[in-house]
Amino acid sequence: MLSFRLFVIAFCAFLFILSHQNVFAGDSGVIKLELPDAAAVGMGTAFTGEADRPSAVYYNPAGITQIGTEMSAGLTVLQPQMEYKSPTGNTVEMNRDYYIFPHVYVTTPVIKEKFYVGLGENSSFGSGNDWAANSLSTFTRYSTVKDSFVNKDYMLEGAYKLNEQWSFGVGVVNDDSKIEKDKALNQYDGNDGDALFKATDDAWGFNLATLFKLNSQNQFGLTYKSPIHHTYEGNLYLSNLDNNVPIFGAGGYQYAFGGTSFSTKAIQKFTLPQSVTLGYSFKPTSKWKINFDLEWTDWSNTKRETTSFPDLSGPLAGLQSNILSTNNPQSRDWTSVWSESLGAEYALTDKFRIRGGYAHHQTPVPEGTFDTSFPDSNYNAYSTGFGFDLTKNLTIDVTYSAVFYESRNVVNTVDQAFGANLSGKYKEFVNIGTATLTYKF
Repeated sequence: MLSFRLFVIAFCAFLFILSHQNVFAGDSGVIKLELPDAAAVGMGTAFTGEADRPSAVYYNPAGITQIGTEMSAGLTVLQPQMEYKSPTGNTVEMNRDYYIFPHVYVTTPVIKEKFYVGLGENSSFGSGNDWAANSLSTFTRYSTVKDSFVNKDYMLEGAYKLNEQWSFGVGVVNDDSKIEKDKALNQYDGNDGDALFKATDDAWGFNLATLFKLNSQNQFGLTYKSPIHHTYEGNLYLSNLDNNVPIFGAGGYQYAFGGTSFSTKAIQKFTLPQSVTLGYSFKPTSKWKINFDLEWTDWSNTKRETTSFPDLSGPLAGLQSNILSTNNPQSRDWTSVWSESLGAEYALTDKFRIRGGYAHHQTPVPEGTFDTSFPDSNYNAYSTGFGFDLTKNLTIDVTYSAVFYESRNVVNTVDQAFGANLSGKYKEFVNIGTATLTYKF
């Protein structure tokens, strides 16, 4: 028994260390991720009303009053596939990269049957795109060559059990975020330059939650997650600048920026959305669990993407500002969206459980501001998995999910000023595998 405890603790420690490394980004297009636990993902991520595992730290902190001292940790491996077909029929595939997401949760009672605390780490948001810089995929080079939006969320939650029916939870979230955006510069002479923006920020949000047990078969969960306001500070790096073709009434980029390369401080603001989730869990028998979640996510604050350059100075500062301000701010006009998820679990034996789930998400990105940094569309996700008790205290859960994005025909002029033409048809599919170990002390 001690060996199992040491194994779980060592594994969790390894994942926590891993979470501090730059080893994962996000999936393609979908900026909001819900991959924090294999059992929950196996039920289509419908878990707000049940919330009886350590991942309740993320889904519904009020639910940790249902469990004792437990620790869970695991990994999600995500592999996106995206295809673009131009209006002339040329087809391009995005590079197929793999992304890894660790998750770790710990819960324990402070005052048994009254007050509980939980800690957690996962990635609730993220995106990553890797378009080749050559061949036909040059259609997007003036918009996006490669980018990543990496978020690591650290959660501290507290929950109070008012009585046998009501529990309440509250917590704080620290969102450690990093962005990188790389695109080509159109120098109008056939020789592209390069623009790389790298920035970081650390911001805070909070969660509110409740869990109501109507009876042994029916219970409801409700959570609110606050917006998180980021101000990213970093640098813009320009390279491979030439001086062959006059632009903006002066010389080429080399003239404007004083050489073949240039860097300056850059600041960009972005707000992660507030959301509200209502969950229902129904247990008709001791073998069955059926869950349903309805979520509202408020992307309506994402109206535009603005980058400022506060350190520009000197006689060419005005020219530099004009060049860097082309298509800046960039319109977003994202909207609030709804998501629904449904899942079920059936206990084949006392030790073995099978699961299945479905989720439908709306995209917040309108056609008019669609670009290859966020190539999103509505999607339907199907998941299946199992849970198996290795011992009385140790459980393993494994899930596979297939995410089918609706094909999207896009006609817009985003980044047209730089020479990009993003109009065409986009198809996307994502493979997701998740595994979680849970230990009950």
